[in-house]
Amino acid sequence: MNPPWQPGWRPALVGLDVDGTVFDAGQVVGQRLAAAVERAVAAGAHVLPATGRSLSTTAPVAAALGVEGWAVCANGAVLASLDPPQVVEAVTFDPRPVLQQLRPDLPGALFAVEDADGVFRSTRPFRPGALGVGEAVVTPYEQLLDLAAIRIVVNSDAHVDTGLGEVAARFGMHSLLFGIAGTAWLDIGPQGVSKASMLERLRRHLGVAAADTLVIGDGDNDLEMLRWAAVGVAMGHAAAHVQDAADWVTGETPGDGAAEVLEALFG
Repeated sequence: MNPPWQPGWRPALVGLDVDGTVFDAGQVVGQRLAAAVERAVAAGAHVLPATGRSLSTTAPVAAALGVEGWAVCANGAVLASLDPPQVVEAVTFDPRPVLQQLRPDLPGALFAVEDADGVFRSTRPFRPGALGVGEAVVTPYEQLLDLAAIRIVVNSDAHVDTGLGEVAARFGMHSLLFGIAGTAWLDIGPQGVSKASMLERLRRHLGVAAADTLVIGDGDNDLEMLRWAAVGVAMGHAAAHVQDAADWVTGETPGDGAAEVLEALFG
């Protein structure tokens, strides 16, 4: 099957999901992908991470990729510059209604709020390396209610087998970004915010044509940006509904699959 782009086309804005796309659970950026990103940047493309991670855990990935411009973090709630790492724009919301709605049904869960500076405050510590969210400041639940949030994180060990998707659906939480059965994890962001919405803001800021955008991703939190981009590429290991949302499917191996796309476009 031929790629969906015309011969000679090169995107001016490239968004890369991180976990499952840039690398696997080992969290090591491969030399092949780093070299492909270097060629894309040398050709004038804006290449950036577009991730659910916080800025603190995104910046080292960007450095390993050789990217020094921009990053979309927290599933689109944060736009950051990378040299040095700092928040340029953040979309916040009031966490009180969501927390008060969920807590009675999840009395033993960890509740956390991330603020606009990328600081997590949680009712107890995260497990080491928990989904790229970084360190957390242990904070009483009542104090979480008064924060301005860019996202709420909920983790319940009692729901490891079933996940938390049913809980979120019961409360009609359309802002739910993902619920992972293996970790019983919810990531709840501002209404109407996604990786795609922040990429669109950045595209306009940079003056890049909508027809010159490309993204690569593998998860449910990539669906909007796969549909947003002129060319959306899904990883070969992505679920069928994620692949269906894309214009093209690359290889299954994190890192190498993304590199294949950039090599085809930038040599």
